[in-house]
Amino acid sequence: MPPRSEISMSDKSSPKRSTILLTNDDGYRAPGIRALAAALVDSFNVIIVAPEEEQSGVSHSFTYRREIRCREILSDGLCKTMVVSGTPVDCVKFALSAVFSTLPVLVVSGMNVGENTGISGFYSGTVGAAREGAFWGIPSVAFSLSTEGSAHLDHWCATASDFLTTWEQSNLTPFKEKGKAVFLNVNFPRVNPAKARGAKVTRQSMAYFSDRYVPVGSIAGETLYELKGEKRDIEESDDFDSCAINNGWITITPLHFDATADAVIEMTEEMKSTLCAGKECMG
Repeated sequence: MPPRSEISMSDKSSPKRSTILLTNDDGYRAPGIRALAAALVDSFNVIIVAPEEEQSGVSHSFTYRREIRCREILSDGLCKTMVVSGTPVDCVKFALSAVFSTLPVLVVSGMNVGENTGISGFYSGTVGAAREGAFWGIPSVAFSLSTEGSAHLDHWCATASDFLTTWEQSNLTPFKEKGKAVFLNVNFPRVNPAKARGAKVTRQSMAYFSDRYVPVGSIAGETLYELKGEKRDIEESDDFDSCAINNGWITITPLHFDATADAVIEMTEEMKSTLCAGKECMG
């Protein structure tokens, strides 16, 4: 890979446009990231740094104690595309530390085909990439589309581009506080865009999948299992992302990564003496 200072912008780049990092968890060949790039290049300088292979469900994992590989490919002329032999978080870490001489104004992850509402947001590599961008103090967003809505991929990618243009021109300060940053998880519904009810700011729901492993065969004396599951909603209000997307809303869920459970801090204070091994607990 050439030194960072030698990495050029795409042919469509413009010094007047803001530069964004685009990644995903479906891999650089996926239709979702190509469609989103096509929608973004008219408004932004776009650099794709994306996984070599599909990385769905890898959450916030990254490569440690072994090398990753990176190569620049000849893409379809949309924008510079770099391929990384790692996870979505690897792609963001690598891009921000080794590709960009000046950090991008936005980190964008998607378009994922398959919604990432509820508990799925914790497992999602798409959301993990946006979370990593927020770790760096960069305004970041994950875009996902319900699988049944994939026929309208181009429309929703254009909608995402319009959203980013507006967002960039707004007050981004709350999204730039390193260590305290928030990021956005945006999900598009399965309905025909003409029938979408609009956009709604939602809370992350507790919707989950009833995971179970099903035997599907055997090889060399070992049984093969495949993960199966159906989505289960907990909440019944459109104030939560899963219910809202089921009912035709575009959901926008602000997330942060301070996972401290404030509600039980006082109770935990009462329990800490059991860890002091007979000594006076300080603090």
